[in-house]
Amino acid sequence: MLVPPGSSDKVWSVIRSKPARESFLVDFLGKDGLAAYCPMISRKGDRSKPRPCFTGYVFVRLSPRFELSRVSGAPGVIRPLMFGGELAAVEPDVIERFRDMESPAGVIELERPQRFRKGDVVKICSGSFAGLRAVVTDWLPEKERVRLLLDYFGREVALEADEALLA
Repeated sequence: MLVPPGSSDKVWSVIRSKPARESFLVDFLGKDGLAAYCPMISRKGDRSKPRPCFTGYVFVRLSPRFELSRVSGAPGVIRPLMFGGELAAVEPDVIERFRDMESPAGVIELERPQRFRKGDVVKICSGSFAGLRAVVTDWLPEKERVRLLLDYFGREVALEADEALLA
C-alpha cells in the first residue's frame, strides 16, 4: 500500500538499508523508540548465520508526518521506499504472519526441498565414478550428501557423494 508522507497514522513503512546493515538498523531504531523489524531466514539444519528475508530492506512502524525524517537520517538508511511521492508500507497482518512463522530464536526456518528420494537413479558427474549411474539409498540434507549404491564391475558398492556432483 502507499501512504502520503503527510499522514499522521502509524504504518509499517519499507525502508531501504545499506548493505548488510539490516540488523544494525533494527537495533538502532529500537533504541530510538521505534518498532523496526527485519524477518530473518535460515534453512533447517544449516548452521550458518541467518540472513535477511528481504536483503536491504527493513520494516519500521512510524508516522510518516512526524517520524519519517528522523528515520531517513538514521545511520544505515539509504532512503524510504517511495513510489510517486508516496511511502511504501505493508499491512500490519503481514508483519504478524512473518512473526508467527519465527522459531523461538526469532528466525524463520525454511525446509530444504527434497531433491533426492530413495530409489532415484542418478548420474555421477565428477570424480572417480564420473559418468556412472547409481541408486539413491539415503539423502542427508544436513550434510549436503547422498548415499548411493553403485554397480561396479558386477559388485554392489555403497558410497557417499556430495549432492552437487549428481544429476
